[in-house]
Amino acid sequence: MVKKFFAVLFLIFIANISYGFERVYFEDEETSLRYTLRDYSFIEGYNQMWALVAESDNISFYDEFINKDFSSMPPKKARDEAINFIINYNVKLDFYNKKGNFYYPVTNSLVLQNKALLKARKVLEELPIHEKTSLVYLAAGISYLKSDGLYELEKLQQIFKEWKRLGSEDFKNIKESEKQNRKKFFTYIANMKSSPDAGQEFINIISQNYYNALFFKKGYFDLFNTKEYIAIDGNEISPGKNYVSYFTYNIKAEYMDIIALEPFRLDISGKDVNHYFSVWERVDNENKIRDNFYIFPFNKQTFVIFMDETEENYIFKLNYYNPRYISKPEFAEVIVSKIDNNVKSDILWSYNHSRGRVVSPMTSEPSFVCDNNISNTKMAVCESFTLRMLDKISSRKYYTLYSEYKNRLRKRNDLSKINKEFQKKLADCQIDKKCLKLTYESYIDSMINF
Repeated sequence: MVKKFFAVLFLIFIANISYGFERVYFEDEETSLRYTLRDYSFIEGYNQMWALVAESDNISFYDEFINKDFSSMPPKKARDEAINFIINYNVKLDFYNKKGNFYYPVTNSLVLQNKALLKARKVLEELPIHEKTSLVYLAAGISYLKSDGLYELEKLQQIFKEWKRLGSEDFKNIKESEKQNRKKFFTYIANMKSSPDAGQEFINIISQNYYNALFFKKGYFDLFNTKEYIAIDGNEISPGKNYVSYFTYNIKAEYMDIIALEPFRLDISGKDVNHYFSVWERVDNENKIRDNFYIFPFNKQTFVIFMDETEENYIFKLNYYNPRYISKPEFAEVIVSKIDNNVKSDILWSYNHSRGRVVSPMTSEPSFVCDNNISNTKMAVCESFTLRMLDKISSRKYYTLYSEYKNRLRKRNDLSKINKEFQKKLADCQIDKKCLKLTYESYIDSMINF
């Protein structure tokens, strides 16, 4: 009897060291805007635009996988299909020759692609314990890397640590010489210290030539670090313009004073906001804008990288975009020698020190939660970065005024009337984005003049 007892314990021990028990699917991601398809049927011609984007992006490949029933499959077959899907996944994003409202179907295309990766991880999560091999964790880790690099760093570290514990197995089609490089790369991610410094890891990634896997030209990212994902193409969309510059073209400088708590720099005429989201270059005694850039998602934050080179060096400029630090986006500069790969760096401010206060609590979220169970009016705000930012700014300004006048009954009542009138007008707009934008602007102007 005692022998049988120890035999059972031994089998349990073997099972625990042979199969994975860490998670690869996390429910908190289900309600993220990253995985939420939006209803754009109110946009004129949306269905026709969607058909064109769906054809060019081969949406059926992702759609079929999302709707496939894996529960009736043998576990091994389900596992292999999910892993193969992840291996063959590449982000599809076609901005070329598409203007105006094509941005909306392109956004839904990216959401659908992300949902497919999420579904693949869910299939892997639901496998019986004996099917959760090292390759399951490798595939899950790669699915995050392909989607948005090191944005979900803590989850990635759990996944790759489990991959290592189970034997660091790699796929059969990978060459032996490449397997060692991949093992070193995935181990680097697994062993990164908790609460890592973005500037230092940025330097490490460049020094160890990992940037091809962790810097992105296009995709779906929380670009302005406001938990609002937008479709991004790092290539120039039209002369002098890309989707990063969109921020300053849509929000007035006097509004951003409210949220940044410091004056905005204006151009020489004192009217327009300076171009914060591109690098200026002096050519023939004129300022030129270089609009090509890379995205570096890292530990729930997103950085924008501009790369330049001289005859002797590669120069990487790391910027961080967020309303709280709008006047000082430059985060770090790294220079890599072409001759001996020597790295020189200049970290301009401390990431660890700044991360917790990037946006004040009043503006870190909109004044309501963005999910599927909200009104059309609120969903319209969630769908638009500009409207979302106007919501944050108005919340901030109202809070500031209320704090100042909370002990003065008449002033407080006058402020309350402005707020109630705004809420009524906002509700009357329904999902008309132009109406919503004008209503927010009028509300903020009223509070500025209060």
